[in-house]
Amino acid sequence: MSSPSTAPSNFIDADTQFISRGKKKVVLIACPWTFYDEVEFMSQQLGLGYIGAYAKERFGHDIVAYIDPMLNGGHKIKTPVSTRYQKTNRFGISDEDIIRHIPSDADIIGINAPFTDSRLVLYPLVRKIKKAFQGIPVVIGGVLATTLPLQVLQESGADIVVKGEGEIAFSRILNGDNMEDIPGLVFRQTNGDIYEHPERSQQLRSPNLIPPPGYDFRPMQEYVQWSPRGNKADRTLSLISSRGCPFTCEFCSIPEKGQLWRPFTTERVTREIEMAIERWGVNHIEFEDDNFTLVENRALEVLSFLKELRNKGYPVTCSFPNGIMIDRMSMELALLLKDAGAEIAYLPVESGDTRVLASMDKPDALNHLEKTLAVAEWCVSAGLQVSCFFIVGYPGGEIKTERLKKECRKNYAEHIMEADGKVYMRGEDRKAFENTLEFCKKLRAIGVSGITPLIATPYPGTDLSFFCERFGYLAFPDEKDVLTTVSYAAMRPEFVQINTPWCSRQDAFDRWQEMAHMFPVFHNVRKEKNTDRLLTGLEITKRES
Repeated sequence: MSSPSTAPSNFIDADTQFISRGKKKVVLIACPWTFYDEVEFMSQQLGLGYIGAYAKERFGHDIVAYIDPMLNGGHKIKTPVSTRYQKTNRFGISDEDIIRHIPSDADIIGINAPFTDSRLVLYPLVRKIKKAFQGIPVVIGGVLATTLPLQVLQESGADIVVKGEGEIAFSRILNGDNMEDIPGLVFRQTNGDIYEHPERSQQLRSPNLIPPPGYDFRPMQEYVQWSPRGNKADRTLSLISSRGCPFTCEFCSIPEKGQLWRPFTTERVTREIEMAIERWGVNHIEFEDDNFTLVENRALEVLSFLKELRNKGYPVTCSFPNGIMIDRMSMELALLLKDAGAEIAYLPVESGDTRVLASMDKPDALNHLEKTLAVAEWCVSAGLQVSCFFIVGYPGGEIKTERLKKECRKNYAEHIMEADGKVYMRGEDRKAFENTLEFCKKLRAIGVSGITPLIATPYPGTDLSFFCERFGYLAFPDEKDVLTTVSYAAMRPEFVQINTPWCSRQDAFDRWQEMAHMFPVFHNVRKEKNTDRLLTGLEITKRES
């Protein structure tokens, strides 16, 4: 099994070679959600929006039903679900109600599974759909399908799984192309055997060839009232202004990591923002890019547009909840972020120990901490609140570049492990954690508002997961029965999934608690109605506990 960071790209420059052989009636379904105690946010289902828009506008297929079980009060419906080790809750209308909304004459059903934990609710839903509509093919896409395609196919009973970006693959299925000729597909053949195409799904080198994400069939009037990051105070548009990230951080679970960064044009991005303001009264933009600031000039153009809107008197604000890449920040960007209405800058620091950063494969790990202090100063000077992400209990990872191998052998020889012809570095021990605490104190002295600690999680398909499996550090042997995503407010020692000789599961939990109690914590951009103040981690913890 190859790691996602080494999987080859499959980019194409045009899609004119693809032809529809007849209009299909398409049903798009958003997977129900799991939360520990209460619903924390509302997804705007951008993935389904792009998939449906491409099939509809490029090839003329009909979106005959769009079903989001969280809408129309579905987010209030709570049903307990359990794994072998943990308990959580399912939110959304029942599987039976979802099935009742599926037209009987549909030609195909597409379901988005955005997170690993989606499987807890996805698998039983798909099995019921297949029982009710035996002749209609069910296609699963999303992060879960990309990282665990065989498990999804076998456990859910779905007909087809799409790995990677799904616009082209899904439309080619609708168009009637030979399934074995479609990169990215995993499907069950007529004889029962499973066929897995060896290549990633095809991706358009220019995402500008993909239409805007289904604003005509997604219920945006309801979506903008509660953002994917928990903002209820504003009317929020969830927006992707670029796709991909060229870097290969070992813990990262995005399917597009290690891939070509592909921006939408500034003109397209600004048109979508203007439309959202005019049609739905949007006053906040949540940029979901994995790397918004990779190219500074392009980031400056988008931010300048938001600044101009504010100068004209429109009170738009913006946020970047996935974090802003530290080694691509500048003082000019920091100042413009403030002028564009950014309320807080999230910096993905990850660790205050250089050795641990090297084991994560963080970009420019050797200079990362020095640059972080400079960026934090710029952001604070610009008048931004700043919160920094840290990963606690990181187990270690592969040292990939020759330069890093040389430095690590020179400075951290006692932490080196070698196996299979590769060089690995042990992760966070107590000394490294104490270095992180000291670094956090430096950040606070600069004026950083908060520290957001997260416990290391081996998401399936990541390099981190492969490392833990290779050396026997996974706490649970049957990962399909393990929760991978829980609110930090609901974290418990039994949820920690990594156990190493230098950091036990209890150690990781204790370190996480120590950081959370030592420093103010901001949990992304959650805001309640009738307030413009960001909630702190302590406030969320008290409310959810």
